Amino acid sequence: MSIRVNPNIVPDVLAGLNLTRQQLNTADLQLASGRTINQPSDDPAGIAALVLNHVAQAQNDSFQRNISNLQTTMQTADSTLNTAEGIIDQAISLGVQAGNSDLSDQQRQAIASQLQGIQQQLVAIGNTNVGGTYLFAGTQVQTAPFVLNSAVPAGVTYQGNDSVTSVELANNQSVNTNVPGDQLFLNPSGSLLGSLNQLITAIQTNTNIGAASTNLGTAASEFTTERLFYGSALNQLQSTSTLLSNEQVQLSTQEQNLSGADLATVSTNFSQAQIAYTSLLDAESRILSLPTLLSLLA
Repeated sequence: MSIRVNPNIVPDVLAGLNLTRQQLNTADLQLASGRTINQPSDDPAGIAALVLNHVAQAQNDSFQRNISNLQTTMQTADSTLNTAEGIIDQAISLGVQAGNSDLSDQQRQAIASQLQGIQQQLVAIGNTNVGGTYLFAGTQVQTAPFVLNSAVPAGVTYQGNDSVTSVELANNQSVNTNVPGDQLFLNPSGSLLGSLNQLITAIQTNTNIGAASTNLGTAASEFTTERLFYGSALNQLQSTSTLLSNEQVQLSTQEQNLSGADLATVSTNFSQAQIAYTSLLDAESRILSLPTLLSLLA
């Protein structure tokens, strides 16, 4: 039986070198990146899953940024309205004092002046803005919503609108972001600024002070009911933020499972590929240094 010997094994050696070099490069890249998938050809199905994972993570990040921005704005609004409640309590107390029949006209006028100061404070609160955006103007956010105007019964003119904006917090979940200023301060069910202006007039003229004080109390209750929106919205934002954070952890874990490299295994693969590559280089060197294949076989 005859033995057929390939007279030229250099191409086979070179092919082995190329394959081993690719294996070495792949292991090196996996060690550097910590990933088993670094290009589409590594795992087409895995790449498709990673793309969907990254889209979900990017969307999650966008929702979290929306929530963070809204929390800052709504916390400012909530804190400002909380300050307003304290000022309103002062106005109610002053109204009760003004109803005392033992007060002189001068004393009542002094109380009316204090209430006018409170009126100005509430208008300033109604015109609160963050970064040039008025919080209580509906969607007319570039215009100061309240202007003092003694010619109208409420004592102020509202320049905003009654529109409400909504922002998506997560898939199929959104939140309203504002309460229009007229709903807060000029609500038909109890107009805070309107009843305050009526109380001022009642004290100045010493007529129907008790009824005006009662109306202010009713309006204050309505104001408190309306401002609760911000506390509820902040709770919703925090709850959604927590859910998104948990989802982000799950997505990160999924990404690691899809493409994360086992560094111990990759290190072993790298070492084996390096040894094989070195061995093939040595074999190629020996082959190329021999004049003929017969010399190699001798």
